[in-house]
Amino acid sequence: MMKAAKGLSMAALAGAASIAMLTSTQVSAQAQCADCNRPVASTKVNTVYRYKTVNQVRNVTQYKDVDRTTYHRHITRVVTVTRVQPITRVNMVTRVHNRTVILRGTQNVAQSTTLPTRTVTTGKTIHINHGTTSRACNC
Repeated sequence: MMKAAKGLSMAALAGAASIAMLTSTQVSAQAQCADCNRPVASTKVNTVYRYKTVNQVRNVTQYKDVDRTTYHRHITRVVTVTRVQPITRVNMVTRVHNRTVILRGTQNVAQSTTLPTRTVTTGKTIHINHGTTSRACNC
């Protein structure tokens, strides 16, 4: 029984020594490698998203003036139509810079995104009565 335990412990010690020798050989080989800056194919990123919605309120007062004026007109219109067609020339140059950055550890990143505006509309109607005016048509 004692011989079997000694044999197992010696085998384990020899295995550990060979593994340590292999890893030290690999580390020294990587240190001498000139092509070690190539992209890492098996990069694994675990991203955790935490969302928090913050209500940003702007109190805006808008005035909409409504004129309810009754006009009776007899108009002959001459319409000249000028059509403008804008031309936009876009030269898209794409430059791709391949860089490999290995980040170890936890990254805390905060970013803000803007959600679509939620418009809450309230209002009241105020009637303003103006006097009667007469105008000459200068058409």
